[in-house]
Amino acid sequence: SWGNAIWFDDAAEKMGVDVMRWMYSTQNIEQNLLFGYGPADEVRKKVITLWNIYSFYATYASVDGFIPSKNKIDKNSITILDKWILAKTHLMIKNAREKIGQFRVDLFMKSFEIFLEDLSNWYVRRNRRRFWKSEDGKDKQNAYATLYHVLTHSIKVIAPVLPFLAENIYQNLVRNSEEDSLESVHLCDYPKENKAWIDEKLIRDVDALRKIVELGRSARNKSNQKIRQPLKNALYAIENDEISLFIENNKDIILEELNVKGIERITNSDKLISYKIKPNLRTLGKKYGSGLKEIKSILDKKNPIELVSQFQSQNEIVLKVNKYVLTREDVFINTEPMEGFSAASDGEITVGLSLKLDQDLIYEGIIRDLVRTVQNMRKEAGYAVEDRIDISINLNGESKDALVKFEHYFKTETLVLNILKKIPDADFSGEIKIGNESYNIVLKKAK
Repeated sequence: SWGNAIWFDDAAEKMGVDVMRWMYSTQNIEQNLLFGYGPADEVRKKVITLWNIYSFYATYASVDGFIPSKNKIDKNSITILDKWILAKTHLMIKNAREKIGQFRVDLFMKSFEIFLEDLSNWYVRRNRRRFWKSEDGKDKQNAYATLYHVLTHSIKVIAPVLPFLAENIYQNLVRNSEEDSLESVHLCDYPKENKAWIDEKLIRDVDALRKIVELGRSARNKSNQKIRQPLKNALYAIENDEISLFIENNKDIILEELNVKGIERITNSDKLISYKIKPNLRTLGKKYGSGLKEIKSILDKKNPIELVSQFQSQNEIVLKVNKYVLTREDVFINTEPMEGFSAASDGEITVGLSLKLDQDLIYEGIIRDLVRTVQNMRKEAGYAVEDRIDISINLNGESKDALVKFEHYFKTETLVLNILKKIPDADFSGEIKIGNESYNIVLKKAK
């Protein structure tokens, strides 16, 4: 057994101690500690995130009978994301040793929080299907071996800060996996980074890909387009050709994350957004006083694209032969998307989503909403994952045309055998609203 106990229910007091230690460890001793239910609850969520990553691994590894000692990491066959999280892990270890050696645990903990977000919200989330696969192939074993390596090193790094959580995971995970393991995590040597795993270029490339996804999501949120509505394409502007090639080679990740049909690199961000640069009167007034009027006049005449480019390359802009030097805090940079696009930028990378919808995209958006509704109804009805069902739903207009066009996709995703006009003795019924119309949906387990 992996000993996947409900630690929080059995040891709430220990969890509280670890939460407090996390809070104190992230605090700069030169500043006051802001303590209360709100800050403590935010830290509690981070503690639970670490536990949930372990629990995810333990659940599936137990089912598949994964034995770490018999399945070592094969560097020649692991995926790019495996290599990325291993690089991040050993870079985190390196940073931990440096910052703790400098008595700046707070700086280490802030970097650990970022690492935990990388591990949870990108690596584990992006790789869930590898653990779910029914076949027990090399790729699945690599996923287990990678996550085991990351978890065991992470709990040893964090053990001085979270002694109870680290010990609990160690006992359940390592002691049940390695016969020659030490009795406690607190008897283990503090980890040392393996420089062979640290690939700075890979970290840079994957982080840039993630940034494109984040900016794309931000652009979608601004447009109020639902994530289930497919869009035609995403355009991105980035200067580095090596990063662009990496993005092109791994574009399927972006297509899936942003729900777009294609991606395209453009040379200039001004095809997606326009900039407006205004002076920050508060800071510039203190620095240049009477020169403020002249600065405003120069900024109005300058090409904002050129000014933004200066900020990106030099972190400042120089006006009138060193007479005025403006830093990032001295100006406000506002962006507006070009017509037909929703866009977001962080300076180095700009991403825009085309908002024009053709009829097929509209139909697919309708079907994806319908699939989501039926999948939720299956859960509420208590059907097993593999159960086949019959369905009755009398659509009309665009909704009916959408189902006709994407009938095969709809049936495959929902395990529907037959779409019937009427179902007697139904198991479950519900309702979906598409546009201004509401439709009743009836389900029955197929015989």
